[in-house]
Formats: sequence, C-alpha cells, structure tokens
Amino acid sequence: MNTMKKGELNITPFNIIQGSEILTKEDIDILLPLTAELQETFKKTQVFRTRTEMEVSVLNDTKHPTPSSKYWQAMREQNVMFNELVMLSYEYRKKLVDIKKLERDIPLQTDELEKELKQIELEKERFVAKNQERTAKDRIRELKAWSEIKERESKLMDKEELGAVDNHQLASYTKRWIKQSIIMSKNGSPAERQNLLGQLRSAIMLCIEKGIIENVLDGFPKEIGQKIKQEYNLI
Repeated sequence: MNTMKKGELNITPFNIIQGSEILTKEDIDILLPLTAELQETFKKTQVFRTRTEMEVSVLNDTKHPTPSSKYWQAMREQNVMFNELVMLSYEYRKKLVDIKKLERDIPLQTDELEKELKQIELEKERFVAKNQERTAKDRIRELKAWSEIKERESKLMDKEELGAVDNHQLASYTKRWIKQSIIMSKNGSPAERQNLLGQLRSAIMLCIEKGIIENVLDGFPKEIGQKIKQEYNLI
C-alpha cells in the first residue's frame, strides 16, 4: 500500500540512478548518504514566489503605491496562478493515464528489452507526476497568499475602488509615475525620461480635470506637491 503523500518523493529515483550505471561507485558512495537530505530538498525547494517576493518585488510601493493597485495586481497574479493550476490538472490526469497504460502493458511484454524500456518509462512518468504534485501544492500556497493580500488591501479601499479595476488606475498610476520620476531624476536615458514624463504629464492633466489632484498628491513631501502645483499653475 502506497503511504506517500502528494508531492513527496520516495527512494525510487535514487535506486534508478544507482542502477543506471551513469555514476561510478565512488559517485554512488557520495550520493547515498545524501538520500534523506535530497528528499527533504525535493519537498522544501521553492517552486514559485515566496510571500516576501510577492510583497516586496511584485507589490513594491513604487510600482503599486496604493491599496487599490496592490489589490488589483494581486487579483491578476492570482488569476494567472489559478489558470495554470487548471492546465496542470489536465496534464496530471493525462500523466496518470499514461502510468496506468504502462502498468497494464509491462506484464504483457514478451521481449525483455521492450519490457525494460517500458519499465524505465514508467519510473520516469511516476517521477514527473510527483513533480506535478509538488508544483500544484505550491500553486495552492501562492493562491492562498494572494487571497490574504487581497483581503488586507480591500479593507483600505472604498466601494468604488473595489467595483472595477479602472476606478483606481488614474490615481495609482499618477502616484507611481511621480515616484518613478523622483527616483529617476536625470539618471535615466533621454528616451526613458521622455516616456515617463509624457505619461506623468498626461496623468496629471487628467487628475486636474477630474478634480482628484489633491488626493493624488496627498502623502508626498510638501515640496513635491508644491513643485507640481506650480508647474501646472495650480497655485
């Protein structure tokens, strides 16, 4: 009876390596004491982003300066992860059928070499299936993390911002481009500066038109707000 949990790895791959004659006896002597450690490595190795990477890399405050921008980016990331999980589920189901077919066919083989080839293929397919299980498990972890992030950020949003992605983007993008322009200063290439300042100018003009410029400038140092207001003749 198989007592292995989904996504865990048993000793089989090490037996396969040992029996394949790909390694010398000296290499095998080095590998075998590492068996337990390598099983642990298989189980614990990072597959997708850690929570830290999600928070400080994907949702960093420069690119996503508002709760709304963090919330909607988290939703996009979660959607991608879920779609990939669905596709992986199909691939896993196909893999299980492949395994069943090999298990059915191996005892029927009369040619010993063909039987050996199918046994090798069976072992490989089982190993691939274990990797798929591990991948699925880590996708679940990231899906849950994105859900927690969305819940946290949603508490800082109003009903309109939660209603549709476009309802927050003007303020969020404008804050983002202001921050990026401060960071870039005069260090970016002429093309980078032109592109950024063009986006920023268009966004600020639209913020003024919609009457949300004060909300956008809230949270920036006073001198930054004053400089922008002077540039656009708001004071």
